[in-house]
Amino acid sequence: MTVKEQIVEGALELFKKMGIRAVTMDMLAESLGMSKRTIYENFSNKDEIVEACVRIVNEKMKDMAKEILGKSEHYIETYIMFMWVHINRIRGVNPLFMHDIKKIYPKTISKQAGEIDHFLREKMVEFIEKGKKENVFRSEVNPHIVANVVYEFSKLIRNRFETGTNTLSNFPLEDVFEHMAINFIRGLSTVKGIELVEYYYNKHKSTKTNS
Repeated sequence: MTVKEQIVEGALELFKKMGIRAVTMDMLAESLGMSKRTIYENFSNKDEIVEACVRIVNEKMKDMAKEILGKSEHYIETYIMFMWVHINRIRGVNPLFMHDIKKIYPKTISKQAGEIDHFLREKMVEFIEKGKKENVFRSEVNPHIVANVVYEFSKLIRNRFETGTNTLSNFPLEDVFEHMAINFIRGLSTVKGIELVEYYYNKHKSTKTNS
């Protein structure tokens, strides 16, 4: 691992634990066991480090997606595995991390969120259409409406980091996400589909961490 990669990985861990605003360059240097001069030789400022952290998070998400797609035996299992991975990611990140990115670095989060939302809607349409053909999802389900419901739900999850924006702020975000994600797919499913959902939901439930 290069020095630049060490800095990004170290910064990302601190940002996830404390939020971005709370982390100073002095704290980062101390955590990494290197001088601030070394950090500034690789990055002009903290903003550049944040941008690099967002990029590495996206790359890790892509790698994780490839791994899940390679492991899952059915697209319902793929959905469930993605659900648990996302829940565990939520549990492992201080809400201030996303709050600070959205407030302090709006261009960064807007660009990345836009790319993810577009991809999400496109893949959700394909997912629903495939399920309808195989009688896993109900025939009357409109894939495009469903895709946009998922999009709006993703915005709701992001807005959860803003205190007082909605009544869901009273509940742990990971519990809200799990409740919505599992009941969402149950609502789309036929009897055959529900059996698959329950099977894979219980199969992977142990992957939920307690930390």
